Amino acid sequence: MTEAALNPKTPKAQATRASLVMAAAELLREEGPAAVTYRGVSKRAGAASSSVGYYFDSVNQLLGEAGRFNIQLWSERAELVAAQAQELDEGECRERATMLLIAACLPDDEAMLPAHYAQLIAASDAPAVTDAYQTGHGELHDAVAAILKRAGLAGFPPSLVSMLVDGAAVAALSEGRNVHETAEAVLGQAIDLYERSQARVGCGCS
Repeated sequence: MTEAALNPKTPKAQATRASLVMAAAELLREEGPAAVTYRGVSKRAGAASSSVGYYFDSVNQLLGEAGRFNIQLWSERAELVAAQAQELDEGECRERATMLLIAACLPDDEAMLPAHYAQLIAASDAPAVTDAYQTGHGELHDAVAAILKRAGLAGFPPSLVSMLVDGAAVAALSEGRNVHETAEAVLGQAIDLYERSQARVGCGCS
């Protein structure tokens, strides 16, 4: 066993471990949990095949850390969009709300979306991944909530945004349609209906 493996707090060990987690996260995003094996991760990371076992007790531990890495990546993307939303006044943010919410919820690259949703579905076979995704979704929802609040839509549930976007995306993929355009249309309709219902409540209309 290497000195770095024996002392996982050394900079070299930390760098090696981080590279393995990143490699596992990439495989998870691209091919799903089944692709995250000791051999596959070491090959992707350019490390010795035995190195994964030095730093991780099991594939499940590695999957959990890969899942946490991915959900953090997605949360940071959403937080960046939320920060952009804060630079707009409420009117501008409302006009761009649908686009901003889509940007916060979906990967930018349309070509990566089939693999993105395939691995989310496949994650049901890997409890370590589903636990990581479920636990980490709070930060992503907080970012979505910040966009909604800035747009004057604070009453619209962030979790509903995610469900509408994901549902529209899967439907679009299954029918060969543009995912972002479909998701924007579905989410836009839902927000319009919400605003109309709020207006009726405000004027006392039934």
